Amino acid sequence: MNHPVHQKAKDVIEAIDIGFDTYLKERNEVARCYIGASTGHDCIAKLQLSLRGFPNDPVSPRTQRIFREGHRLEDQVVNDLKKMANLRIYEKNGITGKQWSKHWLGGHIVCHADGLVDFEDGSGQLILEIKSMNDASFKKFKTYGVKVSHRSYYSQMQMMMAMFKISRSFFISYNKNDSNYHSEIVHFDQQSWDEIYANIQCALDGQAGRVAEYPEDWRCKFCFKRTACWENPPLTPACQFCKQSRPDSDGGFTCKLTGRQEPNPCDKFEQYEMEPK
Repeated sequence: MNHPVHQKAKDVIEAIDIGFDTYLKERNEVARCYIGASTGHDCIAKLQLSLRGFPNDPVSPRTQRIFREGHRLEDQVVNDLKKMANLRIYEKNGITGKQWSKHWLGGHIVCHADGLVDFEDGSGQLILEIKSMNDASFKKFKTYGVKVSHRSYYSQMQMMMAMFKISRSFFISYNKNDSNYHSEIVHFDQQSWDEIYANIQCALDGQAGRVAEYPEDWRCKFCFKRTACWENPPLTPACQFCKQSRPDSDGGFTCKLTGRQEPNPCDKFEQYEMEPK
């Protein structure tokens, strides 16, 4: 039997969640319109939806708080690396003053790095990738290494190394349960990158095959494109959402019917649909 909770106490928690929902609506963020390193590369449909900027599913208040805590811990890890381990960390691009990033195909393919790290041993810079994990996830990483324990993180680093032309990554994880650290140096894996890029190229070529056969599949359960993929609700017509368009090298979408970028969708607009597995 659960301990009884006073109604006022319940009201406070409800008000917090409402506040997070309100904040998200007021920000009115539009889904990013590119394939990123953290997009995940096994499902071509997800790559296609990300490339075209189809809407994301709403983010729950709890998930928003998890993201916020992840960003806070990332800053803490960088501080520990710099001040406790005395490592040389480059958090931002010294020229732009912004987060390290690389853009391909006019911005259709983008990756962002948490930073660059230099061990000052003459071996050159490494991509810095920071993740906070719960205890079970952390122990799995410590036992098997990131390639086995967290394939998506491994793929993320492979894409970043390929785009930055840096052959190694420094992957460090913070255990949110007991504050322990574990880290690993990850090397560029050409075979893995070839597999990742092959799927990206499929999306650029217009393919949109799903990784799963039904929406209840575990790989779809927490996907932020789940509704757009499986329900495909009608959207306000835009060229990027049209099956007659294709991504071009300028970062826009060229109409297959006219052979050029159009300022507005025409009467031949057909919303892009995902393909079965």
